[in-house]
Amino acid sequence: MKDLIAGKWRTLLLVVLSVLVVSGCSVRSISNADKGSNAFYRGELSDQDVLGAMPKQDITDADIKTALNNARYSFRLPKDSSILLIQSGAMTPDAEMQKALKQYYSVAVFSGIPPNDSRYYGYRGEAAPEKQTDYPKLLRLTAANGGQDKILVYWGQLESGSENEATKVVSWVPFIGGVLPDETQHMRLVLRMALIDVLSGRWVTFTPEVFENSSVSGRYNRDSKDTKQIMALKVQAYEAAAKELFARFGG
Repeated sequence: MKDLIAGKWRTLLLVVLSVLVVSGCSVRSISNADKGSNAFYRGELSDQDVLGAMPKQDITDADIKTALNNARYSFRLPKDSSILLIQSGAMTPDAEMQKALKQYYSVAVFSGIPPNDSRYYGYRGEAAPEKQTDYPKLLRLTAANGGQDKILVYWGQLESGSENEATKVVSWVPFIGGVLPDETQHMRLVLRMALIDVLSGRWVTFTPEVFENSSVSGRYNRDSKDTKQIMALKVQAYEAAAKELFARFGG
């Protein structure tokens, strides 16, 4: 009995120590990465916003068979193709992503603010429309009017955890400019991408390679370090995502 109680206490102690070592865990959108200070952020696009609205009629087996046959055609995006780029939750896609994709494609951009969002309309002093638009078709029509035959939508999630340096063995460092390193922030960027054919509405999704990094900061430079860490991750992840997109569909 004593061994059982001791084992439970050891387990509880390990959990408590884990909480002490890694603190400040958080998840942020790349479109609202500055710790929630983006006043224009109105949430993320849903899959239904871009991949397909709920049908008004009953779905038949014939509909499913037709969709499956259409999906078997190879999905291609040759070099220099024209694409409409959308970053979920952002007024315009990040410049770093545009730069990475322009190595392979002609890029036009479009807003990724969610459609028919009552918070968004309230912010602008407008009333939300009573009739819901088939937003996926509206995006395809927008791309067609601009001459783009593919739409590329991407979502990005920043996951971070802060490691308290005070729980480790003390390592003496120079105290320069009033900044004493006391926290290591581990961060990773997870992207999800959807490539949509404008003519048919067919789509494919994939998740590029996930990148991680770490940054040591002090009390007075934590925000600036956070910004630099995010930027470094974005540049690395966007470059890799553009290369993977071309490798998958450019042939």
